[in-house]
Amino acid sequence: MGGQSFHLKLKQTQQLNQGLQQSLRVLQMSGLELEREVDDWLQDNPLLERREPADDGRLEPPHLSAAVSSRNQIGGDEAEDVWATVADEEDFNRYLHKQVCEPPLSEEEAAHVHIVIDFLDDQGYLTDTPEEIVEHTPLEWMLDEDDIQTAIDHLQNFDPPGVGAADLRESLMLQLQRLPASPSRQCAGQIVSRFLDELNRSSSRNVEKFKKALPDYTSDIIESALDLIGSLNPYPAYGFAAAEPTAFIQPDVFVREGENGWEVVGNEAAWPHIALNEELADALKEEGIDEVWREKIQEAKQKIDSLELRKSTVVRLAEYIVAHQEDFFVFGEIGLTPMLLKDAAADLGLAESTVSRAAGNKYLACPRGLFALRYFFTQAVNAEDGQEGTSQRAVKAVLAQLIEKEDKTRPHSDEALSKLLKLQGIDIARRTVAKYRESLGIAPAHQRKI
Repeated sequence: MGGQSFHLKLKQTQQLNQGLQQSLRVLQMSGLELEREVDDWLQDNPLLERREPADDGRLEPPHLSAAVSSRNQIGGDEAEDVWATVADEEDFNRYLHKQVCEPPLSEEEAAHVHIVIDFLDDQGYLTDTPEEIVEHTPLEWMLDEDDIQTAIDHLQNFDPPGVGAADLRESLMLQLQRLPASPSRQCAGQIVSRFLDELNRSSSRNVEKFKKALPDYTSDIIESALDLIGSLNPYPAYGFAAAEPTAFIQPDVFVREGENGWEVVGNEAAWPHIALNEELADALKEEGIDEVWREKIQEAKQKIDSLELRKSTVVRLAEYIVAHQEDFFVFGEIGLTPMLLKDAAADLGLAESTVSRAAGNKYLACPRGLFALRYFFTQAVNAEDGQEGTSQRAVKAVLAQLIEKEDKTRPHSDEALSKLLKLQGIDIARRTVAKYRESLGIAPAHQRKI
């Protein structure tokens, strides 16, 4: 009897360890990795079935096209904090500038394209009009709007497809134009040009809606067109830091300003929804379930639990970030405060390794853009005993502001920048200023002089 009890406890312990290991592995996965993992689960275990998330309205374009600052990228000793799926602005611009010499452009046309490239935002969009670009260039360049429009036309033929578009709709249309002609592409163009703002999270609802709005196309063509749109890249500049094809980044949570302050809302569309096939499970029980199917049921429940644990842990961590970085959501990068993984772990009652897994490859979308959760964890600079200090990213934001506002005929040296930072309570050495300046992609003073 004692032997049976021991073996039962051993089996229960093994199951517990397997469940824990699986939960930790699931917690560490990115959204794309998790989707692939769940697909494997569904193929392997017939007791699992996918459930559609609750439809809470249309997918709002602002969530797709949130701006991301190039200063979110930090190099050097802090490379582990960089979310490599988002392009570095300097690398992206360099990639475009290199392409200028490839088409047969005149020297004058090439110069105009170079100018337009420097007006692109961090996503690869051109939000300035030709008139605005002319207004913000020196008079001696003698540019006119036709010159700039021609340059934009040239740029929109560059890679990646969609670059130089004014907005999400135009970017998607430019990408579609690069694809082989087909009824699906034609239908996709109609949807993007006329109904982009009406796209719903539910694929079946979209098909039913567009069957009425686009009677010339069959359900199969409409479905294929929707898949085609889903494969397009809403952010032309993303993916270049890792030098690999861009993948769509789905935020795990949204941060919004509510009546009682900033609040975290889970993005249901980003989380796979699976459930136990109760009908099949009940049928197996009625027939007298054998050991293999009993293990399948247990396995299915463990997988469902691991997804729920992942969701709750990520949301809790996001809530912790919002509570401790409220100034960031109000003032931007300059409002970041030092925050460590170990402190979050202690506050949440979790192991530091668990918090690290939860922060990795997870993203939040807020009015200021799309950010990796790990972005908000940063060491303090010149912290003294009993004082919080200033986060490294906040220091870099102040440094960037100082350089942006400097007299371009007499730009600040690194030594001068160090003294100006000290006046603002940030005491860092000249060599540290140089290191931070370089990580921001800003040239030294003698190269910035006009």
